[in-house]
Amino acid sequence: MKLPHRPRRGDELETTIVGLNAEGFGQALIDAEVGPDRVPRRYELWVRRALPGERVRLRIEGQRRAGLVANVIALLQPAPQRIAPRCPHFGAPADPGLPCGGCSLQSWPYEAQLDFKRRRVQELLAPAGVLPAQVAAVLGQAEPWYYRNKMEYSFRRDAAGALALGLHPPGHAGVVLPLTRCELLSPFASALVPRVAAWAEAQALPAYEPQRDVGFLRSLTIREGKHSGERMVVLLTSDDPEVRSAAGVQPAAALAADFASTLRRLALELDGALTSVYWTQQVAVSGQPTRCVDHLLYGDPVLHEELQLPGCAPLRFEIHPRAFFQPNTLQAELLYAEVLRAALAGRSAPVARAVDLYCGTGTIALCLAQRCQQVVGVELVAEAVANAQRNAAFNDLDNVRFYAGDALQVAARELAAGPPTELLVVDPPRSGLGPVAAEAVHRLGAPRVVYVSCSPEALARDLQALAYYGYRAEQVQPVDLFPQTAHVECVVTLERSPAPVSP
Repeated sequence: MKLPHRPRRGDELETTIVGLNAEGFGQALIDAEVGPDRVPRRYELWVRRALPGERVRLRIEGQRRAGLVANVIALLQPAPQRIAPRCPHFGAPADPGLPCGGCSLQSWPYEAQLDFKRRRVQELLAPAGVLPAQVAAVLGQAEPWYYRNKMEYSFRRDAAGALALGLHPPGHAGVVLPLTRCELLSPFASALVPRVAAWAEAQALPAYEPQRDVGFLRSLTIREGKHSGERMVVLLTSDDPEVRSAAGVQPAAALAADFASTLRRLALELDGALTSVYWTQQVAVSGQPTRCVDHLLYGDPVLHEELQLPGCAPLRFEIHPRAFFQPNTLQAELLYAEVLRAALAGRSAPVARAVDLYCGTGTIALCLAQRCQQVVGVELVAEAVANAQRNAAFNDLDNVRFYAGDALQVAARELAAGPPTELLVVDPPRSGLGPVAAEAVHRLGAPRVVYVSCSPEALARDLQALAYYGYRAEQVQPVDLFPQTAHVECVVTLERSPAPVSP
């Protein structure tokens, strides 16, 4: 179907879904004739809850960060593999309500999700010279449900004043969908969320309103140790000293204490127990950095967890309320095991020195430290480095050092002396390495680089940049860290040729 003008909000048309994007939205290609000269132009539409191969009637809803977004009005021809989603908040294709946003592929069988992720990686890396056969089958999860060890839920009141505790639908930051169930959390944590919402509603507590910068309740975070069985709950609020509630104006501390006692009772009713309960006040003063003040209301100050990797002693972690830890413990173990395999494959002698750029809180560096003689971690965020140092001490690993600073500067200042870097691991943010970090890779001169990527698009750009310095991808191993979503991680093994070559 061809439009006689640019696509605009409210347009309705029939089309076929030809692919999916990184957020799991269906891709449709729309032809239009633009301007007085009717110049032909092709547009991309991103369609919620639509699968490749489906014929749909859709309505364009507007422009979002990813581009033009549309909703399905009618599913004219479903994909042969379409299945009914497990979660009631996911919704049918033509459901007028918004999906919660935690999942995007629940209507696809899990094997189809894995096949799609592999094909997507193959297509994105092809311009970087990676052959389809170099991309291995995606390492999936045996149980692709109930896998998350952390979820953060927002409080919000709707236009009618009803309280919601849940997630923001994609592209709707001002909306919170109230959740009664979540298939990504443990059944215990899933059942706890609506009970906390009921407590807040009974207290008639005001939810935070970002536009007006008023309100008390901001978010609820639940963390669970998949191996330890420990549970931590964090209630984030404003720093208001007093709050208006159903019982009148009360001290915020009194409401927090009531929250802690209520939460412990609710946990016992659900045949569970809590290890830690925190109340965190977010302090935002104009012209000053936002800071958080933590109050331990019950239990231990940290949540304990461990990672179990083949050939290594279990790595133990103390997780503070805002410390980063991979949200999928079991698949993180699979990911890091693959990093070790790629790093050490074909070696008969121990690695004298390995460097972990973008080391964060040190997880990969600590994994390497059990198999290498010396490991150096580099991270820009000083707080993450301090946490990495604590993790090293907690695991009695004295052959790993951490530096805070820019990768290129640390490479020149701290790593110029000593043994050569035999192995380099990079785990950059979603934006990828960029030219400065790519030059740091070149400066370090490791014969083998293991690249851990959370964005195939950024990975493709970086592989082309690293090819300039003589690095070639040997193997790409995708890992499904977030089942039921379009996200995919990749572990890439790169070897350096004897001399740099031009791209």
